[in-house]
Formats: sequence, structure tokens, C-alpha cells
Amino acid sequence: MSWFKRNKGVEKTDDLDLSACFDSFNKHWQQTFEIIDRFQTSKGVIKHDDIVAVINHLNQLIKLLLLDVQSAKSTNQSQCLEYFLRNQLLGKLYSWSLKTDRFKNYLKLEQLKVYGVLLSELRIHQILSDDSILNPLILILNSYDGDCLSVEIEKHLVTVLRQFCVVLSHQPSILCNVLKDNTSNSKCVILSLLMAFIHRDGSIGEEARDALLIFVSLSRQNDTLANIITSKSNVSPVLATGLSGLYSVLPRKLDFENDCYRLSPENIEHVPELNNFLASVELCNAVAKICHKSVYDQLLDYLYHGFLLPVVGPALMQVAEEEVATATVYLDLLLRSVTHPGLLQTFVKFVLCERFEKIKIIELLVNRINSKSFKVCIATLALMETILDLNCEDVMLELVFKYLVPCTHIMLSQRSRIKQVDSYCKSADIFLSLIPDVFKHRNVNSQTLFSEYRCYLNCARIKIAECAIETKHWTYLYDGENPSHVIVETKTNDVENDQNSILSADDSSSGYESFKAMKDIDKMLGTDDSRPADEILSNTSSPCGSDSPTCFIRQSAFKTKEPLTQYPCLGPFLEALFSNLENLPEQDFRINLRLTAVMTRLSMYNKPLIQSLLLNHSMIFQPCIRSLFQILRSLKQTMETKLCSRVEKVKEAESFLIERENKLCNTKCSRSAGEKIPEPFARGETKRRSISVAFGAMFRRNSGNKEAILESTSNGYRYYKENETESLDLPINAIILAEWLKELSAICQEHTIS
Repeated sequence: MSWFKRNKGVEKTDDLDLSACFDSFNKHWQQTFEIIDRFQTSKGVIKHDDIVAVINHLNQLIKLLLLDVQSAKSTNQSQCLEYFLRNQLLGKLYSWSLKTDRFKNYLKLEQLKVYGVLLSELRIHQILSDDSILNPLILILNSYDGDCLSVEIEKHLVTVLRQFCVVLSHQPSILCNVLKDNTSNSKCVILSLLMAFIHRDGSIGEEARDALLIFVSLSRQNDTLANIITSKSNVSPVLATGLSGLYSVLPRKLDFENDCYRLSPENIEHVPELNNFLASVELCNAVAKICHKSVYDQLLDYLYHGFLLPVVGPALMQVAEEEVATATVYLDLLLRSVTHPGLLQTFVKFVLCERFEKIKIIELLVNRINSKSFKVCIATLALMETILDLNCEDVMLELVFKYLVPCTHIMLSQRSRIKQVDSYCKSADIFLSLIPDVFKHRNVNSQTLFSEYRCYLNCARIKIAECAIETKHWTYLYDGENPSHVIVETKTNDVENDQNSILSADDSSSGYESFKAMKDIDKMLGTDDSRPADEILSNTSSPCGSDSPTCFIRQSAFKTKEPLTQYPCLGPFLEALFSNLENLPEQDFRINLRLTAVMTRLSMYNKPLIQSLLLNHSMIFQPCIRSLFQILRSLKQTMETKLCSRVEKVKEAESFLIERENKLCNTKCSRSAGEKIPEPFARGETKRRSISVAFGAMFRRNSGNKEAILESTSNGYRYYKENETESLDLPINAIILAEWLKELSAICQEHTIS
């Protein structure tokens, strides 16, 4: 269709002589028909000149047809279109093209181009409702199914498929005609063709994914199409196995310029494998949002048994340090990329319940928090922060509450004080008093200090409010009384054995009431899907009692039993965090940044059991339980002892952190200067803006010192200034501790106000 490429469409001509247009249209068809008829009657050999003549006449026919339709007041007054449909020109042309031997594929491609023009230019006219247009199109599409196609044919084919799906979305009645030939043994040619391209990169893959989403969305109101997708197509298997295939080619080792061991849009931008994988994840997420319930259930099942279990699970169980850290980073990316509640349930159930080599994944991750490997440790902490950001009740029950609910960590006389509110913010004052005295050297006016602290207050206010909204549907209050500490039994094996299908993870509540809150937030932001909540959440919007068959953690955790005498403990997760915190002075500062971020995220929960543990300075615990305040007092003493005569080193560390923050910001700005970088991880906002602003503004001063250098040592890494041998690790960690204490103080104040 060379004329169409040159003209970029057909312009409307107000003074067009419709009669002359029809005469010309009729003449071109008669000449085309003469060539076709001559070949059919004489049964001679078709010549190349005949093919060229037919194509030229066809180009003119379509051009005149479009001019006539656009000039006429309606399609009913278009003589060309009426003649075009009545004489079934496209059907005759297709039948003839099948008999042209070596020119057959060339003619099919030209007919495909014709359909591309018709579907694009006459989209608002219901031309596909006529069998003389629809049937030849279906025949052409069927002829390409299973063939090995050239790149040119692929481009035109995918374009026509997308345009076809757009027309079907605007005219659902045509879908019945498309599906009427799908007998018990047939398949849907649209799906069959599209599935071959959805994992392609470039424009072909993008168009194929768009077309698939449009077509699958029609199943929401069409049970016949939904049945075809689930029983006569390979949509779900291809989506799941495609993820597996794309995961298998991801880099097994990653280099992070920002040392955070968490993938960001900047990291992914220049890695094609990651781009393709993320596009496939987003496709699964989009399909889950818009498809029929039966398609949705099948997709979840295939993703669980075709991707998570055979691919992600074994990847996490690797032994090599680099591979383990990278697999952990990829799991973090998955959890931050998926936004659909049902998919989140599927991924969270996988993390909480699945066992590999007789150990649950969540237990394995908790154990790795104390890993001696820097990469494994920091990647695991980043993943745990993402998991906490889900605000999922079952996650918090598994990690924290099933150990805190018995209240055995608290002295018996103190249990009545769990819900006590710190009305005078004494704990906030205590946190500030724990800042090492070495920072008294700072010559900063009160207005600057207030501005810095207000940044922490604003951040805490926003995060606490978001967390409160997303946890308002939780089954229990976790206040020391609800659930009661005398009805706890922490056995989950019996329930896990009953989970024979991932489909059960999306019936009823399943402990993911917080995922409903994401829907509420979407509504407030105006980004809500029009699909009813009961379809999207699969009945997760109704409150779930402890007897729900799918509360796979809470169902077994809260059964009425006699009071249990449990050894006082905080659980592996909290104990691992506290253990790491005790080593803060000697640890790599990047681990400390991630560790304090996880602790901060825990303190955002407005649940009395957590607040009493982390933010209540007067709570008395069992002798074997070391409180956060005790650890912080010890850290203060250690820092003051080691830094009392090293004030200049602290100033150098401040300069280093400013340089580091500026370098990261400049790198990000330079990458986004040319084009805007998309933000696909909006839900998983991970940057602690209060800490970031603090490092950038709190110590704002010009420094002529040389930049600190990273040196590899037998015990890990350390930072030092050129021509100097003394490490800056301790001063840097002291600054991190001081800023974190301000952050905790602000959180205490905001909890009191809220």
C-alpha cells in the first residue's frame, strides 16, 4: 500500500464527485476481475505482470473506497462500500490468491496490508459485521497460524491483530461471529497467533501484548471466550513458562553502582534481559486485572506451579554468594513490580509457606540476615523491607506477632501497659538523648535543627498514615488482648499440608486484608480499575474470621488451647535484627543503612505489641530479653568512647556522606536528562527521603577534602582518605546512628499524635 504510506492516510475531499468516484472504482474492479477470470478460465500460468496489475488496481480500489466513505454522510450512502460488500471482492481475491502458486504469499501479504488500512481508517464503521469482510480476514489469519514468517509479515500481522482486537473491543457483537466456528476441537486463531509474539522485544512484542490485553479483557463479559482461553488456548502456560524462560537468561551476577543491592529503573534501563523480564511480569499483572475469573484462577495456578516453584525456589537455594544475592534481588524486584492483590497473595504465600530442603523460604531469608556475606546480607535486608512494605497481616504474624502475642517477653506485671500511650513523648526525648555526645561539636543554629527534624516528622506522618490505612482490615489488633495471649499455638504444618492448590490462596480473606487497602488508595488517587472489587480480590474484601479455610497462617496460629508456657523470645526475625544492630559500629555502613530502614519500617506499624517493644522506653522485659533501648545505650557508649578524640574524623565522614549522596543524585539526574525514566515500582517506594535529605542538608558545608576510597580487606570493605590509613567506617556509622535516633524520635511523636 505504497500510496497510503506516502499520503499518511486519506484526506476528506468535500467537492468529490461521488458518481465519478464510483465509476472509477467499478472500472478498477472490472479490470482486476478480468485478470482473475482469465486465469481461472484458461488455467494458464500466472505472470508477474498480472500480479503487479492486480496489486495496483487493489491499491486504487481501497483509496477510492476510503474517499467515498469519508465523503458520504454515512456508510449507507457509499456506493463503493455497498458494491464492495455485495460482490465480496476480498473473498474472491483471497480465493484466487490461493491458486497463484509462487505468488500466493506475496498476495496474502498485500491483502493483509489492505486489512490494516481498512481496520485503521474505517474503525468507527461496522464493516467487520459483514461476513464478506470478516470471513476472508479469518481465513488469512488462519493461513498464517503455525507458519514460519518473515519479519515484514510479522510486523503487518501483529498490527492487523491489534487493530482487529481494538475493533472487537468497540463492537463486542462481532466477537460472537469470530467465536462461532470454535467447536470442541478448534482453537481461537487470534490467541494462537498472538501468543507467538508476546515475549518478543521491540515494537512487535509491544503491539502483541497490547492486543492480547484488549482481547483477554473481552472475556470478562463473555463466558464463551473465557472458556476458550482456559481450555483451548495456551495463554496461561505461555505467560508462566515465558516468565521462567526470561528468568533463566537474567544475569547471574549484578553490579550495583549505588551499593543498595536493589534494582531500580536506572539499573534496569541498560539491561535488555531485565527489561524483557519486567515487561512479562507487568503483562501477567495486567492480565490478572482485566480477565475473567476462570482465566485469572488458571493464570495464578500456572504462575505458582510453572514459575515460582520450579524456578524461583531453586534459585534462592543456591550456594554461591553472588548467585544467592542476585536471586534475592530478583525476588525483591518481583514483589515490588506486582500490584494486583491476587498476584501478591500468590507470591507471599510462596515465600511464607513453601519449603525447599525442609526449610521454609521465609526462615531461610531470616537466617541470611546474619550472613557473613555482605552481598547476601544487604540483599536480604532490602527484600525484608519490601516484604514489610506489603502491610500484610500474615507476613507480620509469621515474622513478629506469633512470638509477641504470648507476651512471654514482657514481665507479667507490665502486660497491662502494652496499650499505654506515651502522651508526653518521653520516649522521643530518650531517643534524642541517646545521640552520641561527639555530635555536640556541630555549630548549627536552632532554625536549621528544627528544619532537619521537621523533615523526619513529615516523613513519619505520611508513612504512619499510609500504614494505618493499609492495616485497618486486619483481623486482630495485636494489643496484648486481641488475640489473647492465652490462646496461641504456633503450629502451621497441618494447614500447609492442606494447601493442595494455589487457587485456595485467593478464595475468601487469606489474611491479605491489607491488599484491599491498596484498592481504597487507588480509588482516592483515581487509578482504580472499573472491575468490581469482588472479582479483583476474589472476596478478599469481606472480613475474615480465624475459621476461614484459607487463612493459612492465622488458622493454625490462633486455636483455643490451654495457656502455653513458652520460653521468652522475640522470634528469629527480631533477634536477627537486634543482633545485627549490636554490631553497628563494626559493620559496613551500607548494611547499617538498610538495617535501620527495616527497623524504621517495623516501627511504623500502629500495633501496640510492636510499639511497646520498639518505642516504649519504660516497658520492662524479661531478663533474657534485651530491649532496643538497652542496645542503643550500649551503642552510644561505644561510639563516645571510640570517637571522643576523633571529632575531625566525624567531620570527614560527614563530608564523605554528602559527596556520596550528591554523586548518587547527579548520576540519576544525568540519566534522566535525555528522557524521562518510567517509575514501574511506585508501590515499593524505598528511598528514606528523611535520611537522604539529612545527609544532603544537615552537614551542608564546602569541603576541600579528597573523596574517600573504598578498600577491600580480609574482613570486608572499609573507607579511608587518600594518604591516610585510618578508616572512616566508625564515624560514618556514628552519623547513621545519630540520624536514625532522630528518625525514631519523630516516629514516636507522630504515633502519639495519631
